[in-house]
Amino acid sequence: MHETFSFLISIVAILTAAKIFGEVAVRCGQSAIIGELIAGVVIGPAVLGFVAETEILKNIGELGAIVLLFEAGLSTDIKEFVKAGGWAALVAVAGVIFPYLFGYFIFLHFGLTNTQAIFAGAVLTATSVGITARVFMDLKKMDSQESKIVLGAAVIDDVIGLVILAVVLQLVSGASVTFGSIAKVTGVALAFLAAAVGVGLLIIPAILKFISKMKQPYIVFLAALVFCLLTAALASKAGLATIVGAFAAGLVLSNTSYKADIKREISPLYAFLVPVFFVLMGTNVDVKVFNPFVAANIPVLILTAVLFVAAFVGKALSGFVVLKKKINKLLVGTAMVPRGEVGLIFAGIGLANNVFAKTEYSALVAVVMLTTFVTPIILKYIISKDSRKNNL
Repeated sequence: MHETFSFLISIVAILTAAKIFGEVAVRCGQSAIIGELIAGVVIGPAVLGFVAETEILKNIGELGAIVLLFEAGLSTDIKEFVKAGGWAALVAVAGVIFPYLFGYFIFLHFGLTNTQAIFAGAVLTATSVGITARVFMDLKKMDSQESKIVLGAAVIDDVIGLVILAVVLQLVSGASVTFGSIAKVTGVALAFLAAAVGVGLLIIPAILKFISKMKQPYIVFLAALVFCLLTAALASKAGLATIVGAFAAGLVLSNTSYKADIKREISPLYAFLVPVFFVLMGTNVDVKVFNPFVAANIPVLILTAVLFVAAFVGKALSGFVVLKKKINKLLVGTAMVPRGEVGLIFAGIGLANNVFAKTEYSALVAVVMLTTFVTPIILKYIISKDSRKNNL
């Protein structure tokens, strides 16, 4: 009885705090994700101690991550993804290589292990498609050439990031770090994505068409959800992250005539599960390590500052691989900076697999939050400056 009470009160606290802090973040011009993370920090063990991650809450959070990446896949147009173009692909690759190398060598320089450095590099590779799109939408730049390059690159970046995550998960499980092992895991990840999307495109539309004739409500949505969970489970069985399968399932369903219905009907589930995931991410942040008046915290603060600079510069540099004329390269690179939900998922998986202590995890989450905070401000400045220049 006591366990049931504690569980329900924890859910009440998580959802209430998520919405209150999320609303404050939105009214301040930030993503609700930032508010949800801060909510987790406040109600978590580091501050008020209202909520601590339990096995049940952890499983609910895992479902939240699956739904989040499923929705991201649903929002991705495969045709546009394929047509993203060479410049978008180049920006995506550069936006993975630079931050990865920066993160890897910075962690090594601070005396952390090779495995931690590999995982830290993976965390810094992420770009948030949702946050990037929101920034361009708010600034009325969705039709610009820069926007098309960035959004295409962000989607490709996510896929590359998922492959990197699959490789890293294999390595942290104890496998030796060799070219052969990396190539093998990369091959498995790409083969799984190709098979899941390929087979899904062949059979899922026909299955949904048949199921849609049934009389029960929400039957197509439930079939889509089953497909998502099954693909996520198969990804896990193949040694990959469940979010890889969820993203692949979303990609498949984005190509069906039921896409809009599925997106609409998954919204209540998304509204419940995804905030739980982000709040739980916040509860694992130890804000005490950021107290500058404690001498032992100085190395962590320096690590966070250096990682932030590396995270920003690494993505900003990616814009300069675009050699096309009349393209604002700094705008393209800066728009790739927000890490958002994908970076948090990577960091959370690192913590769950005991790669990071809460100190390193807190530093990485702080970097994700900072890149998400500052990017809209800097983008507005770059765009307004560019507009003034064009009007002269």
